[in-house]
Amino acid sequence: MTGCCERCDDVREDTLRGLQRAVTPGKVRAVSSVNKQRNGGPSIVRARLQVNPSGFAFALRSDGEGSVFIPPTRIGAALDGDEVEVRSWPAERGEEGEVVAIVRRRRTRITGMARRAGKQWLLEPDDPRILWPARIDMQGASGVDPSVVVVARIERYPEGARGDMTVTIERTLGAPDTLTTEQAKVLIEFGIDDTFPDDVLAEAATVPSEVRPEDRAGRVDLRALPFMSIDPEDARDFDDAVCVELLGEDPEGADMRLHVAVADVSHYVREGTAIDREATWRSFSVYLPHRAIPMLPEQLSSKICSLVPGEDRLAMVVSMRLDASGESHDVSVRAAVIHSHARLTYSAVAGEMAAPGKLAEAVAERIHTLRAAADRLRRRRLARGAVELTLPEIRVILDEDDPTRIREIKPTRSSPEIGRAYNLVEELMLAANEATAAIAVRRRAPIVFRAHAPPDEQRLETFAAAAQVLGLDVDPEPLRTPRGVQAMLRKLEGHPKAYPLNMLMLRAMSQADYRTENIGHFALASDAYVHFTSPIRRYPDVIAHRVLKALLAREGLPAGGDPVPTMPAIENTQEQAVRASQREREVMSAERETKSLFATAFMRERIGDRLEGTISGVAQSGVFVALEDPYVDAMIRVASLEQGQGDSFEVEANGVRMVGRRSGFALCVGDRVTVEVVDANIQRRRTEVTLVRRAKKSG
Repeated sequence: MTGCCERCDDVREDTLRGLQRAVTPGKVRAVSSVNKQRNGGPSIVRARLQVNPSGFAFALRSDGEGSVFIPPTRIGAALDGDEVEVRSWPAERGEEGEVVAIVRRRRTRITGMARRAGKQWLLEPDDPRILWPARIDMQGASGVDPSVVVVARIERYPEGARGDMTVTIERTLGAPDTLTTEQAKVLIEFGIDDTFPDDVLAEAATVPSEVRPEDRAGRVDLRALPFMSIDPEDARDFDDAVCVELLGEDPEGADMRLHVAVADVSHYVREGTAIDREATWRSFSVYLPHRAIPMLPEQLSSKICSLVPGEDRLAMVVSMRLDASGESHDVSVRAAVIHSHARLTYSAVAGEMAAPGKLAEAVAERIHTLRAAADRLRRRRLARGAVELTLPEIRVILDEDDPTRIREIKPTRSSPEIGRAYNLVEELMLAANEATAAIAVRRRAPIVFRAHAPPDEQRLETFAAAAQVLGLDVDPEPLRTPRGVQAMLRKLEGHPKAYPLNMLMLRAMSQADYRTENIGHFALASDAYVHFTSPIRRYPDVIAHRVLKALLAREGLPAGGDPVPTMPAIENTQEQAVRASQREREVMSAERETKSLFATAFMRERIGDRLEGTISGVAQSGVFVALEDPYVDAMIRVASLEQGQGDSFEVEANGVRMVGRRSGFALCVGDRVTVEVVDANIQRRRTEVTLVRRAKKSG
């Protein structure tokens, strides 16, 4: 990807139906405080548990203050993913602690295969992070098929350090080691439903299919403006449409008026409804290689809310005047009625910018004016220090006639032209999000900010040490500011190890999240940032729309028809922000794991092939290799490396080199290698390779 903006976190490796579903089965103890001291002793914090298959765990603190190491003997009856209360204390290598209470169970179902153990049946969980035995309750069951993967509902959770679970089999998924079965397992693992409850579907069926006269109340009529949408070829829901007017004769120096129209989801998704409850629980749409699982039912996501061409639609419109320097003036937000005049794809826009004259003259002219507006915004954004990282993502190309057949795996935005087309839209969305954030800050509104904290000192020190090994001297102190990071990234341009250094810099950055406290957005060098432009696929944007409507109504400005949303309490908004941050990580993990699954399935037909790649990381378990064609991640297991080299290997403290203890033979992040594919295990979602040779070092 290009740029550290809305989907920057998608390439990181960090790893209630509604709020009414918050309490799940199992004996848990309610906890009212988030962070407290007991008798002046160790601190007690809320956290999310991440269990390692080896038995230990890390508790990720809910207050964002890092993690706590939990030894195997101190996990208690908690499962991976549970919200827990942890007692922690300083230890030699950081915070250490123990689970003292389970606040909320996350897992309600697990997948696995049944096996007989004496007179009873046990379920062997697929997820190695489930460390507990699972006894199958056979009461009412017609039988067990040990040859298929099943979905089991947890009926009884562990109650002590040596307890077990009781489960009942709900349904079968199919034979193991198939793409269909493994995909279903990923969705269950991360709590993603691909169907909507009946009450949600029933409510969606009552939503109108067109804009009615009463829906236009309290709105400005902007249907005459030539809005158009620009999206991927396979997009089905159109969140936004854009329009720009040149306010003078000189395209280089004249002011422009930019309009960004965003689907008014909040008009149709009212608080307290079944649809809103479901959207709160889902929080995001999920985009998989072969399909999308929407946050909203199709009647809304692909129909009445979507800004389809040739139809009147309700929208929230951000308008601003851009001067030649890219500075915005006269910013306004209005509830409106718009009419999209064209639906364009990124490839069509890229083609027009590369070779003008392919599209209709009026449409082509608007594209070039939009590009000019985006260029102004981008120049100003970079001038203030915004960070741009160039990191492609994996793109799985499926056969059009057979979606189970994988044709190709390649990087996204594989051409500069496509990259510029994406950037055109990104710049306009960034401007709209910043404009709405500025309005919320001035009005002190309880909105959900998209926050990105500066990187911490320890991560920057680690990055500087790794960069030095890769041939780049870096002073970590300037990297505490966006301008410092930007200057360092400019030094990387043309560097032979630019890609791994970019990746290491990304890993040194903090992970963006949602919160009601405005701490700014480090990567964008922005004082305040709000997600506003994608309410069909992101719930925080719906919250932003409701808050802005309440502000508009308070000031007597166009806010849409009654009932206008009321200003939410800050406590409710904060709870929704925490939920969205947690859910975002789960959705990103599901998308990443699914891409890995498809990539591994594709590589089953490449066993024995010799391929070129670049080492992207090292760990105690082995060396990670980014293959070039196909664009797949693979791993050289340390055992394979030791067998091939006749030596034992260890990872250096800098974290970027794997070195033989006797020979000194080293593999370093950024090294070019030739490897041979030896295994593609889709249950583990991993392709394994062996080292054939390492490219000779230059110099």
